[in-house]
Amino acid sequence: MFFKKGITLIELLVIIAILGIFSGIGYVSFTSIDSGSTLRANKENLKSYIEEIKFKAFSDGKHYKVIMENSGNNINLKLYEPDTNNVRWRDLDLNRRCNCQSGDSSDDTCDNAFSNVTVSSLTSLSNYDKTIERVSLKDCDDENCTTEDDDDIELCFLYDGSSPRDKFFKLVGGEGLFVIFKLNKTGFLEE
Repeated sequence: MFFKKGITLIELLVIIAILGIFSGIGYVSFTSIDSGSTLRANKENLKSYIEEIKFKAFSDGKHYKVIMENSGNNINLKLYEPDTNNVRWRDLDLNRRCNCQSGDSSDDTCDNAFSNVTVSSLTSLSNYDKTIERVSLKDCDDENCTTEDDDDIELCFLYDGSSPRDKFFKLVGGEGLFVIFKLNKTGFLEE
């Protein structure tokens, strides 16, 4: 009986092919896990930022406006405070009814409720600026996000920590993963 030492070229190619298949499956599984964990981490970052601003509004006794804008595959979060020369921002009912209107609106009673200038010319509280990477936002019309767009999302927190209206938006990560948020009138952010 003859015993051979080593392996043949065909056996080596079969082993390499099997290893290639397993590594391909492992890579797809790993990227799915990575995308899911990235979305979860960014979701928690966004929630903690919004909770911090809600608490800031309540503790400072002042309204604040958060602008969330898409920038490539990132979200930029910016915080604005009301114009101190405009005393209308102190009227809680007016800002609740007018949703913290900045600049002119179709309802004359809501003009400049939050500030007497448009948001683009307000001073940002830059120490509260934040970037969340590898996700984007969509503005939604309802809890199912049946209609969505890429517009900047404005959230307003009144000095009692509440929000003037319910607001829906979607946080979108990789691999088609997303979370739909609702900011309640109470200022509570839920998924």
